[in-house]
Amino acid sequence: MGIRTSVDLKLDPSSAFEAIVEELSTALSRLGMQFQAGADGRVMAGAVEVGRVARWQPPEEIELEWHAADWQPAEVTSLGLRFAPIEEGTRVTLEHGEWGNLLGDQGNELAGWFASEVAAPLFHAMGPSRLGDWITDRRARRPSGPQGRATYRDPIYHRPNFKAILAVLGLGPDDYLLEVGCGGGAFLQDALKSGCKAAAIDHSSDMVRVAREVNHEAIQQNRLEIREGDAGSLPHPDGTFTCAVMTGVFGFISDPVKALSEIRRVLAPGGRLVLFTGSKELRGTPAAPEPVASRLYFYEDNELLELARQAGFSEAHLEHPDFEPFAREAGIPEEHLELFKGRGGGYLLVAHKQ
Repeated sequence: MGIRTSVDLKLDPSSAFEAIVEELSTALSRLGMQFQAGADGRVMAGAVEVGRVARWQPPEEIELEWHAADWQPAEVTSLGLRFAPIEEGTRVTLEHGEWGNLLGDQGNELAGWFASEVAAPLFHAMGPSRLGDWITDRRARRPSGPQGRATYRDPIYHRPNFKAILAVLGLGPDDYLLEVGCGGGAFLQDALKSGCKAAAIDHSSDMVRVAREVNHEAIQQNRLEIREGDAGSLPHPDGTFTCAVMTGVFGFISDPVKALSEIRRVLAPGGRLVLFTGSKELRGTPAAPEPVASRLYFYEDNELLELARQAGFSEAHLEHPDFEPFAREAGIPEEHLELFKGRGGGYLLVAHKQ
């Protein structure tokens, strides 16, 4: 008795093998397990070895000796991934055989395990709530994967926002900039042209990796530090920075007052914050499509000002720049310039720490 499941991918076997290994390693890490890929690889749950690679044959097969029950160490099963070419790509099959006896039953108990631990989570993952959350995280809220890395390495549709922020911020060589939610580091790349120093955080390990690659020269010159971190707990001492920015991420922040308070804490007296957030006119457009739009909060003017006040910024105002000139300068295609005209492109919260 065992389990077998498969997925058909529009990838050649080598690409499918690489993609599955990368994504599986990332997903297991989030669940507290480490997949050490390779011919001598293994799967660890903390200090416990759960699986050991018995066969590593890219791009055809991975087979693991699997220990599903540490209370029965003699029970060793086989868990395998097979990669078979099909007409339009590759069929990836996961199979775990002959392990039902660990449940003490070959029928009802295995059925119960399958229904509760495999089928029900799969139904949930394929439903609109979880699927929408996964797509939103993958594309915008916590970008990851090859497509996300490529998009945020050169986010052309964000560059008008970058240019508007920089026009207000007026960076100079004496500035020390903090970016909260730096994505792939494209804004940092533009900001550092001013001669300033900078630091940044992002809660996506993929984005931190891309941002470091994009800005490797500035990092080597000790002008830039990029860490994985959370907006609600910045890893910096009080009064460190002369200025701070957030661009396009504020609508995803679960505790906006805490995030703004943390920014204010790490700003030096007289420090300035410039925050870009999209306006509700963007809902449902290519700039904020579903399912992302339903999970992104679009603030009203008075709400942003009240949040800044609650966070301790005694001086704050809003600016509504015309983003169209910035969009033309950034090379946005003519057919998409309408998104950036007038107030439709969003607005800036500008605040100072007294």
